Amino acid sequence: MEKRNLIFFIFIIILNAFFNTKFQLHYDEAYYWAFSQKISLSYFDHPPMIAYLIKLFSFLGHSGFAVRFTGLVTTSITVIMIFKLTYRMWGRQTANIALFLALCSPLIEAVFFIASPDSPLIMFWTLTLYCIYRGVFENNKKFIYLAGVYGGLGLLSKYTMVLIFPSIFLFLIFSKTYRKLLTQKDIYLSLLIAILIFSPVIYWNYTHNWESFLFQFNHGIDFTNRLNIGCLLDYLGGQLIISGIFIFLPLLYFLFYYIKFNLKDDKLSFLTWSFLLVFSFFGWRALFQHMEANWPASGYISGLILVSYWIDKLKINWIKIASLCLFLIMLIPSKMPLFFIPKKFYNWEQIKVINMFYGTNELLHEIQPYIKSNNTILACDYGNASRAWFYLNIEQVYVMPNFKFAHMYKYWTPPHRIVNGIYICDNDDNEAMVNLKSDFKQVNLLRIAKYSNVVGERYMYIYEVKN
Repeated sequence: MEKRNLIFFIFIIILNAFFNTKFQLHYDEAYYWAFSQKISLSYFDHPPMIAYLIKLFSFLGHSGFAVRFTGLVTTSITVIMIFKLTYRMWGRQTANIALFLALCSPLIEAVFFIASPDSPLIMFWTLTLYCIYRGVFENNKKFIYLAGVYGGLGLLSKYTMVLIFPSIFLFLIFSKTYRKLLTQKDIYLSLLIAILIFSPVIYWNYTHNWESFLFQFNHGIDFTNRLNIGCLLDYLGGQLIISGIFIFLPLLYFLFYYIKFNLKDDKLSFLTWSFLLVFSFFGWRALFQHMEANWPASGYISGLILVSYWIDKLKINWIKIASLCLFLIMLIPSKMPLFFIPKKFYNWEQIKVINMFYGTNELLHEIQPYIKSNNTILACDYGNASRAWFYLNIEQVYVMPNFKFAHMYKYWTPPHRIVNGIYICDNDDNEAMVNLKSDFKQVNLLRIAKYSNVVGERYMYIYEVKN
């Protein structure tokens, strides 16, 4: 690793470690923290790895930094493994390019910051690619089995890890040199190891009516929708943002302009299939429904390395310079957004999303004067419940099981024990209110707490519920 790249890497780690303390938790981050308070074989929304890792780092204390330390560690390992994999494929020069582009990528920057299942997913995806490469190209069978271990741990992180397995088989099928591995036991035993490691999640689903599998399948694949070009354009725009314009566009160019060479050369084919399958799968679904920008994120590990190869081979240095310039331009505004947003955008709806990271602690502490010893705290959804549980540091907050976004809370909430309580919601949810009034005879508004900054306003509706 070049000295300047090492310094850049350390700078990024320190920068994120510092600013991870400056933002309050997103509701999903608080939800994953709640997972870690209720350790289980799996959960309604996701497999359990993110909960295990947050629990592992809980020795750092009760803080947003401790929750986000998971992303800091897993993403650091990801970046190191990108360098090591590229180094084994094409040497130090290409590896330094890959490392540099990874550090300039918005995707890597995001998983450094936000605690989510994507962080361990991308780490285990990268480790699996590394082991498969060493097992196949270097004929070291133990790495094929180790790939099964990391593949299983990836499945324990996020279900989209399953896409790495068909991408490996497609590579082997179309490789004249390595196709023979399909007639040997090692690759299948490795797959069996991954399934065995994943089996606790299968068991949890079996004992919970397959709810997690069904939720994610219906969430990601909706066969009732008709062709929607707008969703596809939204998907492509999302990929442009998460990967960076100077990585995404060159990647598509190198991928398709040199497609024959990419598929003929075994090393390039190995990378091409593991990116193309993921990108194409979600692109196909984007023809019919909305796809979240981060869903194909793991595929960009191969994409970054593929771009690095072509930059080195064709000596196109402007891509590195442009990526760095864009990264530096966006770095400070992304870390201190309230100081850099133009006034004309203060009340723009898309900018208000920034407030997910501000004001939660202030709003929730407006509830404290109304909390009595015999009161239970209820929330309208899993996000409000999790943040209240974290920031008020009370035993637990509940969500009534009949609420639309109860998610894992429908297993955690004992409705027969709830008589009187305080109900909170950060929006005036009419559907939730109808459900609430069906559960309690008295629902009285106590206060509407308000938080405001230059971006906009946030509210917390506080109700007393009885009987």
